Amino acid sequence: MKNKSVSFSAMLFYSLFFFISVVYSELVVLYFSLGFEIGLPIYMIMFALSLSFLLGGICALCSIRARKTLSLIFTLILLIIYVVQLVYYRFCDSFMSVVQVAMGGDALTRFGEAAKLEIIESLGGIVLLLIPVTVLLVLTARKNTRNKKGAHLPALCAIGLFILLHISTVLCLPISGTQIYSPYDIYHDTFVLGMSTRHFGIFTSLRLELRGLIFGTEASELIDVPEITDNTDDIIENGEPDVSVEYDYNVTDIDFDTLLENEADESVKALHKYFSAQSGTKQNEYTGIYEGYNLILICAESFSPYIIDKERTPTLYKLASEGYRFTDFYNTVCDNTSNGEYAILTGLVPDTSLLGKGWTTFYSYNSFTASQENAMPFCLGNQYLSNGAATYAIHNYYYNYYGRHNTHPNLGYTWKAMYRGLEVNEDWPTSDVSMMEQTLPLLLTKNEDGGVTPFHAYFLTFSGHMPYTFGYNTMADKNKAMSDSLPYSSKVRCYIAAQQELEYALDYMMQQLEEAGVLDNTLIVLTNDHYPYPLGLDYLSELAGKEMDEQFDKYRSGLIMWSADMKEPVEVNVPCCSLDILPTLSNMLGFTYDSRLLMGTDIFSDGEHIAILADRSFVTDKVLYNCVNGEVTLRDGVTELDDGYLESYIALVKNKFTLSTEILYNDYYAKVYE
Repeated sequence: MKNKSVSFSAMLFYSLFFFISVVYSELVVLYFSLGFEIGLPIYMIMFALSLSFLLGGICALCSIRARKTLSLIFTLILLIIYVVQLVYYRFCDSFMSVVQVAMGGDALTRFGEAAKLEIIESLGGIVLLLIPVTVLLVLTARKNTRNKKGAHLPALCAIGLFILLHISTVLCLPISGTQIYSPYDIYHDTFVLGMSTRHFGIFTSLRLELRGLIFGTEASELIDVPEITDNTDDIIENGEPDVSVEYDYNVTDIDFDTLLENEADESVKALHKYFSAQSGTKQNEYTGIYEGYNLILICAESFSPYIIDKERTPTLYKLASEGYRFTDFYNTVCDNTSNGEYAILTGLVPDTSLLGKGWTTFYSYNSFTASQENAMPFCLGNQYLSNGAATYAIHNYYYNYYGRHNTHPNLGYTWKAMYRGLEVNEDWPTSDVSMMEQTLPLLLTKNEDGGVTPFHAYFLTFSGHMPYTFGYNTMADKNKAMSDSLPYSSKVRCYIAAQQELEYALDYMMQQLEEAGVLDNTLIVLTNDHYPYPLGLDYLSELAGKEMDEQFDKYRSGLIMWSADMKEPVEVNVPCCSLDILPTLSNMLGFTYDSRLLMGTDIFSDGEHIAILADRSFVTDKVLYNCVNGEVTLRDGVTELDDGYLESYIALVKNKFTLSTEILYNDYYAKVYE
């Protein structure tokens, strides 16, 4: 009886310790990452209480010495989880998904110096996270001459309490409602890592991800939403559409009835039914305006439009001020290059959790690698290739990072990178100028007819990569002199100096295009993969000269589109995002594509115009909707919303995420076109 009493005391002691330890560690990470405005996550505390009884019960089963060791192991595992998430959030401005563990070794090897700097800057939080381990060692330091065995009854009671509390917490979720993105919806249906972490904490979100990886997840049901038909009236200046012309739709001839009749897979049938009910977007006066042109598309690493300066970056200034001015453009993705590329090049929303395919995608890293054998008929590389053009995708970093040696050839490109045609260079980061110097001759070499073969080049730059600390960034050190006199902090000056290499690369590119006689027949497009998250909003605010909004300003970015034959700039005030680049260019280049099957929208078309963000927030011409906390901000000049307006857009955005995932994992384009 005495042994059972001792075991009950041990069970309660360890359960209480783990409860306090988990809640404390969760709050340290959440407050260091997100700030105190997130409040007190009640569901996190409830799940932590159930977890603590599970761990306490397991310890109670063991002998005194074994439970000391086991409790230390549990605490160290929790410590590692929380430290990794703390550092990763500082590194990438987002929490780490389980699937990213698969590339952890590669990232640490290649981003080692940058990671070390972030660890050093996170030391304050790491020290706080070490407190539970220290407390446990102190509390269990007393030596025991007798090694009493554990008891089953206290352990069973603890495990029973774990089950009871866990089920009770799950049953309480509907108290907050069952609407889209409620805690209930996030837990059972629409897992979004960022929102899950805010509601349930780090550990429970990890558990939900592992559940999805091991057992897979069912696709969310598509919501019946009336088709939204906003238009572009009063949002395009110096180029108003001619509304007197009746335009055709940008769609292809798909026999959905036959596809439905012959399809057995219910998830694919759901896609057929959904797309068959859509009308798509209409062609417009910009359709085919650049048909037959060469295209240079640049995804600039961590580029921010706030670096553009008439004196310091004259080439960037020329392209940005004399071309199409997209005043309300947002990155769909804010924290990951590969996912940013995926949105730009495919017009689909990346599945950041990869739970749609379960454990088989653990080593896929991201949506791009999961798509590497899929049919991608609308991608610009494949479109140009089918028209006989030379197509290259070029990056001044390792050829196989993020699996690009498999993904980009699948888009129709010949892949060029370090160890695949580019000189191997151990600078960090490497030079965009050098990349241009090595590859532009491939594009501009005269053919047998004495002209330049039509081409499309996709450049993924690297010079603007972190860390933004002088002495650790080769490009920033190279261009340091030009930033020394600027009225900014050292970190911001380092960022500007690193990005200056992009300016020099663009200047060289423009000269070469002009000398080759193809500048007048080449469309140049530049955007970025994500905002410069290593700067953080404080330093970005310093660069911008204004206070930046946490939710929307980190997504707000730049899209540059320029052609030498433009007579005057065209200002475009419609909300748009990375997803819209592919359909917009496809329309302007005169390519055949189906606007129903892409999640972005031709920016110059009628139809819905919405900037979709990776956390499922969105921007329209009437509202900024923060999906994380449900906050609605009416835009200037808007006093109220029509009934059902917000609900329709929330459902539309959720559908686009679901559709993107299902298109990816079902290789849907192959089922439609092959």
